[in-house]
Amino acid sequence: MNARLVETEFIKIDEAPVPDGASVFYYNTVDGAKLRMAYFPCPSSVEKPRGTVVLLSGRCEFIEKYFEVVKDLHARGFAVASMDWRGQGLSSRMLPEQEKGHIKTFGTYTADLKLFMQEFVMPRCPKPYIAMSHSMGGMPLMSLLAESYRGFKAAFMVAPMTRLFERPTKRLWVGWLAKLASHFGMSKKSIAGVREHSMKFKGNNLTSDQRRHRMFQALLEAAPNAAVHAPTYGWVNAASQITTRLARQGALSGVGVPVKIVTAGQDSTVDGTHGAILAAQYERISAVKIDGALHEILMEADIYRDQLLAEFDRFVDPLLSEKEGPKAT
Repeated sequence: MNARLVETEFIKIDEAPVPDGASVFYYNTVDGAKLRMAYFPCPSSVEKPRGTVVLLSGRCEFIEKYFEVVKDLHARGFAVASMDWRGQGLSSRMLPEQEKGHIKTFGTYTADLKLFMQEFVMPRCPKPYIAMSHSMGGMPLMSLLAESYRGFKAAFMVAPMTRLFERPTKRLWVGWLAKLASHFGMSKKSIAGVREHSMKFKGNNLTSDQRRHRMFQALLEAAPNAAVHAPTYGWVNAASQITTRLARQGALSGVGVPVKIVTAGQDSTVDGTHGAILAAQYERISAVKIDGALHEILMEADIYRDQLLAEFDRFVDPLLSEKEGPKAT
């Protein structure tokens, strides 16, 4: 066992039972942070795992929210590894006011993802490694792939935050405001008026499935210290910088593995049109839209969620049946 790893416990609620055989740890980084990491081995009924899905959550989320997804992946023959991003869930927070969603640079997330792969996933999880990200989790992943990182065989991105807003004027305005506020010492201040859609089902823009929405509420009630609320100006500034940089012509030319982007047809959280734009620019990237779905497709009603899992199967199955994976389709 890695000396930096210390076993801990999952958040436990009746609505989201812990998958059998799962374990969760704190990894103590060299800079003093604690990153929470979990491993979900395949059930004993799976004779030979097909590989490991590295499950990367979005902003304000944490490991336990995805137990149902873990079981879906187990049913497909995959082990699963996941983590809480620095600054959210039960990993170390960036500010004394722990409810604030803050980061100085998305490079921190990318570095933590690389560390997660090297120190946790590769020593214990069966190959090959397939990344599955949601929303914000797609940006550290895309950044790493753009560096020609080949630790993953493929990447499946669900409603990734590759661009914050569809309207260029809003992107420019929000990016400028966050940069200006950060410049004048307000980077650690929360942005007022940002609604947290995880708190109430009525009128939320994340999922139309009340049961799954309620499950996450129950997790937050069981562990209020895992919650993150409005982002800071610094977080938005960092998000604006990374999305702008990766949207530049040729910025993703280093991506050397198949990437599939699945967008939500009714997404009002991120720019759902950008996936198709990236697919038109890069040979390794493909995109598909699930009409009618809200942003959190993995937490959506079954009519949308089933389509998403079918897209995952169509993407991954050919890659694992051949020695050399084909271009994403």
